[in-house]
Amino acid sequence: MLEELIMAELLCTRLCHDLTGPIGAVNNGAEFLSEEGFNLQGQAVELITSSAFSAVTRLQFYRMSYGKVRDHGEASLEEKQKLAIDFFSDTKIKLDWPDNHTDAVNVSISLKMSRLIFNLLIVAASVLVRGGTIAVRIAQDDQGKKIVSFNAQGTGLKWDEEIDVIFTGKLTTAQLTPKNVQTYLTKRFIDDLGAEFTYTLNGDELQMKILQTASN
Repeated sequence: MLEELIMAELLCTRLCHDLTGPIGAVNNGAEFLSEEGFNLQGQAVELITSSAFSAVTRLQFYRMSYGKVRDHGEASLEEKQKLAIDFFSDTKIKLDWPDNHTDAVNVSISLKMSRLIFNLLIVAASVLVRGGTIAVRIAQDDQGKKIVSFNAQGTGLKWDEEIDVIFTGKLTTAQLTPKNVQTYLTKRFIDDLGAEFTYTLNGDELQMKILQTASN
């Protein structure tokens, strides 16, 4: 129980930090409009509109990433794809998630797996400190097992050795911080799903793959 409380506190800290920028920009734009004699209303409205869009897309993305999902049920990949594309639209990262790797691929993805996909997108984005591309591909093998792969490419890709510690299950609760709690939670989601997770790092390229071996 204490571990879950610590995780919740650290995730709240992380979320508040990530949302401060766009919400603060909305507030700044509103203050500009209220100033007497301010003659750049168009720019202020544009700032408010773009920042509000960023705040809303982040909230929706994080709700999918961290919110509670049903133990059973299939996810709409088309809907998840749109949320992810909107999330990365105002960042230095381009999301390559083609339509033929959503519901059109005829592979059903559980709600828990879709939540894991979002969390692995966050992990991939965290190493692309200078921007880059994240490619998402979804398939199914001859045994009916679901395969979700991620390919992150970008100059100066930064892989923290602590990520290895987390994915090998060696990080303790006492070592959790707002910076690493999301990756730790991702590892918990992988374990809960009963999935096989592999990753390789080669220069400016990170490859991650999830093989769903359970029925979740």
